[in-house]
Amino acid sequence: MSKKTVVFMMLFAFVLGSFTTTNAATIKAVKVSGNIPVKADDPFWTRYGPTFNKHTVVDLDPQMITNPMWPAPATKWVNVRAATNGREIAVRLSWTDPTRNDIMVQSQQYRDQAAIMFPVNQSGEEPPFTMGGDGERVNIWQWKATWDKEGAGKTGNIGMLDMEDQYKYMVMGSGSYYMYEPDGKLSGLGPNAKPGSKMDSGGAYTMSGQGAGDISKRRSYTDFGMGKNEGVFNPARATGNILADASMRISSVEDLNAEGFSTLTTQAHQDVMGNGNWSNDRWSVVFKRSLTTSDSNDTQFSGGKTPIGIAIWNGQNKERNGQKAITQWNELQY
Repeated sequence: MSKKTVVFMMLFAFVLGSFTTTNAATIKAVKVSGNIPVKADDPFWTRYGPTFNKHTVVDLDPQMITNPMWPAPATKWVNVRAATNGREIAVRLSWTDPTRNDIMVQSQQYRDQAAIMFPVNQSGEEPPFTMGGDGERVNIWQWKATWDKEGAGKTGNIGMLDMEDQYKYMVMGSGSYYMYEPDGKLSGLGPNAKPGSKMDSGGAYTMSGQGAGDISKRRSYTDFGMGKNEGVFNPARATGNILADASMRISSVEDLNAEGFSTLTTQAHQDVMGNGNWSNDRWSVVFKRSLTTSDSNDTQFSGGKTPIGIAIWNGQNKERNGQKAITQWNELQY
């Protein structure tokens, strides 16, 4: 046997070993009556609730299928509980994480995240667990720690974090020069105006006929922070991007679809409620939705069981996008 053949066989064995995954788990939803709390720290989900000792520990695997691969994710397992009241289905994930990463303002910051995934078509063979495939759509519910911190579903755009939250002494203007977000219709702007001219304490430019006068008369106004008092110059928000327009969020969970890698798409109608809680070096996250909806892009829970995939991102470990801990398909019985 040649040296080249030996090297090839060793490489093949290594790659094959990289795809070795844990056995699929069975998660049984506890049947309850009444409302299922969405708060992750509600007693319903603790040792005094109906889900006590009804959990399943699911091992997580490194994402070694597509680039950039992630051979050493920080999270190795997740505790899973589920409940249904005949109208709703709820899944609670809990995992250890000594660092709380729920701020993502600077480019070097990464957030904690978790997601669960279901096939949209509940009949026939399972779609690829790699976020589905062409014509094999999956429904993904992704929780984001930053959305929880920003009060998603409650505070709207005023709760969005920005540079002023990261740097408390940051100012938007200095030396009487002001930043504003133009919309192309600056009323009062004279033909001889010099942008950047100094303004006096009353808000008027010091050179007569050289400025826009009272800034309050403009269609746009001083930028007091993106997401707080943003003017009309916000292309992402204007196009209905849920990442820029927090008013579109009903909770800290985003309702998405995918048909394979690089196809993740926000649903036009958000149906999933969610909440996360970080305490004692542990994240707990609840996802909750009606068993059935009128949205054809949603998974419809009607057959008593469904495949379920899980993913966890640890922000402290700089995990994002495909760099995460994952599972193959498990089974959720409800």
